[in-house]
Amino acid sequence: MVGDSTGRGSPIVLGGAARYVRAVIANSAWESIEAGVPHARTVLAIPASQVAAVRRTVQLLFRIAHSRAYQEWVDAEEVGETARWDPGSFGAFMGYDFHVTPSGPRLIEINTNAGGVLVNGFRSVAICAAARFDWLCCDPPPAADVEQKIMDVFRAEMTAAGFRRPLQSVAIADERPTEQFLYPEFLLFADLLARYGIRARVCDTRELRRLSHGRIGLPGEPIDLVYWRDCDFRLASPRAATLREAYLKGQVVLTPSPREHHLLADKRRLQILSSFDLLRSLGVTREDASFLASVVPETRPLRLFPVEEAWGTRASWVFKPAAAFGSKGVFRGDKVSKRRLEEIYAHADNFVAQRRVEPASVAVETALGTRQMKFDIRAYAYRDEVLFLGARVYEGQVTNFRTPGGGFAAIGIAAEGTVSALGAGVRVGRDG
Repeated sequence: MVGDSTGRGSPIVLGGAARYVRAVIANSAWESIEAGVPHARTVLAIPASQVAAVRRTVQLLFRIAHSRAYQEWVDAEEVGETARWDPGSFGAFMGYDFHVTPSGPRLIEINTNAGGVLVNGFRSVAICAAARFDWLCCDPPPAADVEQKIMDVFRAEMTAAGFRRPLQSVAIADERPTEQFLYPEFLLFADLLARYGIRARVCDTRELRRLSHGRIGLPGEPIDLVYWRDCDFRLASPRAATLREAYLKGQVVLTPSPREHHLLADKRRLQILSSFDLLRSLGVTREDASFLASVVPETRPLRLFPVEEAWGTRASWVFKPAAAFGSKGVFRGDKVSKRRLEEIYAHADNFVAQRRVEPASVAVETALGTRQMKFDIRAYAYRDEVLFLGARVYEGQVTNFRTPGGGFAAIGIAAEGTVSALGAGVRVGRDG
């Protein structure tokens, strides 16, 4: 799948990537990334033109989502107080997930608390910096620049929320964090923040409590910023009650914010973002509306989609809960039964139907031999800037981390004409 110039089959020396990582995350073992989280032994070469389209998509979506016309539209629906509250801050490390096609990337969904920034996106940069593939369109940035970019996001969120004091303490919060799949990444973030003299603790959301002077914190320690990895996007659960109160009073920076989820990550927003006519009605230029309508697959609120029509055309659709994450509750139409579809329609207000776009595939070497696997790419972004790229490689109906030999995979941006297939793979090996 790759031209001879890639050196396919030659193992990448991950020791070089480890040295790059340690230049950024001091005292953290590279093995926690390589062994603690599943990674496919491949690097995906994505053409620069596809990446340019991804970047343009992210820029346009952020700009539109923060326009007055768009916000008036989405706020017209019945939403809770946390969704309406604008804290000034945005969303640290948003995730934009794409399938790549010969016609360009197709946006599948947007996530606010996207996992894998360090163990996937940053790892991509580290591997490409160490391997120096001759098909790369540009050199990966120095480790110090990557480190600074990550830290700048947290500090920018502090400033955007209107806090003048310097960032001194961060809580990385999730429900039962030690049981989470990406707990190793939480520890890596805490390590990185500590390098900059910022106190950082991984905590269960339930541990956050009110302190004196209106501050929120952990026992004996006030917290300036909560990096929100919990999937309670609207702060609706009892475990988030203390945080919700402080957030609505502007007493803590919460990133990603519930407002950002409301504007972008609720899958019902894809109805607007995929429609040329709706985008034009919101003041988007003809050129930009046409571009987005081609990149974002048609998405329809299920309550406006007659069930018999959905059943008759089911193979063309994917049915998704509006606030789903991790592919939970997602059903491919060609695999759904009539009974299951009727059960989905019982919750039609909270579901969408999205035009199905087949993911591209890549040959991956596994313990069971070479296997052809599907993949998607995730752009990790802050505001309108793509910071990192990473891939997820899998088998099955939807993205998952259960596939033997699958998992996260590094991405390199390939110069045009240097790869012979979308996502062409280069094997990853170990030295020694």
